[in-house]
Amino acid sequence: MNPSPLSSMIPRSLSLAALALLPLSLTAASARAAGPQEVATLDRSLWPITPIAPREFDQASRAENLVFAQVLGELEAHPEAFPTLLGVKQVHTASVSRWLTQVKATVAANLRAGRATCRDATELGCAGEAPTAATVVAQGRAFVADVPERYKDWLAMDQRFYAVYAREQLRLAALFPGPTSEILTFGAGEETGADWPDREFLLTFDDGPTPAGGGTDKLAALLRARKANGVFFVLGDALKARQDKLGAASLKALYEGQCVASHGQKHVSHQKLATWKESLDTSRGLVAELGLAGTKQVLFRPPYGQRTEALMRTLTSEGSQVMLWNIDSQDWNARMAARPTTDRVITLMLLWRRGIVLFHDVHDKVHQAVPELLDFAQVTGLRWRDCHTL
Repeated sequence: MNPSPLSSMIPRSLSLAALALLPLSLTAASARAAGPQEVATLDRSLWPITPIAPREFDQASRAENLVFAQVLGELEAHPEAFPTLLGVKQVHTASVSRWLTQVKATVAANLRAGRATCRDATELGCAGEAPTAATVVAQGRAFVADVPERYKDWLAMDQRFYAVYAREQLRLAALFPGPTSEILTFGAGEETGADWPDREFLLTFDDGPTPAGGGTDKLAALLRARKANGVFFVLGDALKARQDKLGAASLKALYEGQCVASHGQKHVSHQKLATWKESLDTSRGLVAELGLAGTKQVLFRPPYGQRTEALMRTLTSEGSQVMLWNIDSQDWNARMAARPTTDRVITLMLLWRRGIVLFHDVHDKVHQAVPELLDFAQVTGLRWRDCHTL
């Protein structure tokens, strides 16, 4: 693994009190598509035990949650440094507090689920009382302080990963609701996958379709060959362009066995878009007209996760739903290579233990990542949610 410039500044002991003084270099909020300049990456080959069965998944999951809790606690202890640390002018403290509360409760629940396969307290991440939201940070610190020698290289890398990842997430919370993102929801009409059953995931792909013979065709064929499926969130303009060129039948064949939903007419933020209702109606109407949806509900994914409460209420009143995500592959980020993209997703699956994975069928990294994730899920006993049940 090639350490980033920021990672190389962090000592192996990872004093996050000192890290809190270092800014997270990011692009302007309006340029979300370019991605952060510093992105959380890691090398899973440093984990000394290959998770080849459900029990090994739990072991690795416990370790990821405990390190994340320790890092989160260090960052949480320095709220005065948030503006500099996160690169924001104003911190929405209520949103940050809400996110931290939710995350610590989730980590505690994940640790309890991961402990179900513990045989005794000597196993990795099994010691101590049953985790609660109030105790996970202290339990994370105790775990890090006493990790066995064989895990030391992994630990140093994992702490660096979460030092950046936690700030990615914390920054989104600090900005919410201006702009909105996947970090928090407005209500029951929005789905992130964070509350799904343990070990259950969904594959999703944004921004297509590509021109004929491109990434969408390759990915859909791969999924069919592996007897897998996912939701393709399409842009109305791109879908119409393929329809005009190749006809409706070709689109039915393209998405056979998959599910299709709207990503808007164009890839623009719908939070400040005056014509968001027209964008919704036109793009959803085309998907319906072509008979591509395949889902029980009509789904919509706002570009960048940016939407308004009015948009959410409109969809809810129609029996539709906003579908967000809780695992961002960052495959859309030009600074991410294919191998780190796959390792990042596997790590976040270990951390969150459930959820919706965000990919893009217009970027090549998905073609390496998806087969490896399908293999990983098969040997670890994870479940992919059938998109047709949504």
